[in-house]
Amino acid sequence: MKKLLELITNPKTGKLSSSDCAVTLAFVVSSIVVLYQCFNYQQNELLLGTYLAAWVAQSQASKRAAIKRDVELKDDSND
Repeated sequence: MKKLLELITNPKTGKLSSSDCAVTLAFVVSSIVVLYQCFNYQQNELLLGTYLAAWVAQSQASKRAAIKRDVELKDDSND
């Protein structure tokens, strides 16, 4: 359980990250909905495609934001 908490903890402060908690909760809920729909109502390709596209988009947006933040921090430290 401690390893799972490390996934949603801010490494700098050691506190839970509200954004990471929200993303984790959204992932769990959306995964449950997709699995429920797939097992109870046949396979719904549109739902599954939307689910995958949403999580890929979220992942890429998060990475872009982190890269931008790191570049800005690096620029600030050079000043």
